[in-house]
Formats: sequence, structure tokens, C-alpha cells
Amino acid sequence: MADLTANGERNEVHLQFIQLLRNPYDTLLLRLRDGLSAAGYADSLPSLGTNTFYSLKDGGLRLVELAERTHTTKQAMSYTVNRLEEAGYVERVADPKDGRAKIIRMTQRGWEIRRIGEGIIGEVEEECVRRLGKERMRQFEELIQEVSTVVAEAEERDRGVRDSNLG
Repeated sequence: MADLTANGERNEVHLQFIQLLRNPYDTLLLRLRDGLSAAGYADSLPSLGTNTFYSLKDGGLRLVELAERTHTTKQAMSYTVNRLEEAGYVERVADPKDGRAKIIRMTQRGWEIRRIGEGIIGEVEEECVRRLGKERMRQFEELIQEVSTVVAEAEERDRGVRDSNLG
């Protein structure tokens, strides 16, 4: 790692850190797109729906809950759900607890694409285990969980500071 005292070097280290986190994810999205397309789901838009498919459970969720789970705005999630609904992956149904509200849930086509996507992700994970070995993969998973925790805690702390400055 570069000396963090020089401003130019600091920026380069930050860029490397971001790329180390982002590159595997981008590559995974490409693998999903290609695999889903080969399976007959060329309209799947994995970059739009990956977090949505992961977040939706059997009973479905309200739009606000889905937006919170995917860390996006209600407006952005509404756009995503509209696109996925047009493609036949999700549907909106009346909330049995509140007839005015709608629940977003996956259709049969949505469950099918989720199953295929999980298979593709499983193949990628198996490739990593074959290449790195079980122990290094376990260490990687522990480290990435720790990094995720550190980043999440920093965001919560920063959000609290921002909120206190507003009030």
C-alpha cells in the first residue's frame, strides 16, 4: 500500500480499494447477463434486478420496504419494479393487511430466473474455491464481512453526524 501522507498517493490508494471491491462484482454481473441470456432470459437486465431478486421473499414486500432493503430511493425502486413487471418477473398485488397498499412479489418467471442466477453465482463461487482453496476462500469471506461491517458502521456514524448538523 502506498504512503498515505501524500495527497496524490492517498487518492490512488482509494481508487485501488474501490476497484478491488467493484471489479469482481462487475464481472459477476457480466457472467449473470451472459448466463441468463443463454438460458433464454435476454431481457433480464441483471444490473437492474439483481438486488431486487435477492431481496424479495416468498410473501413479497411493499415498495418502500424493498427500496430500504436494496439501499435505494423509492423513486429508483419504482422504476426498477416497473421494468421488471413489464418483463414479467414481478407483479403487484393487494396487501392483505391494507387494501390500499400493494405488495411486490415475484412471478413464476421471476422465481425461475432467480434459480438460474443462483446457479450461475454458485458456479463462480466454486471456481473461486477451486482456484483459491477452501481455507483462503473462508478467509476472504471473513475479511469481506469485516470490511462490510466497517463501511456500514462508518456510514451510520457519518449519517448521525449529518443528521445532527441538520437539526
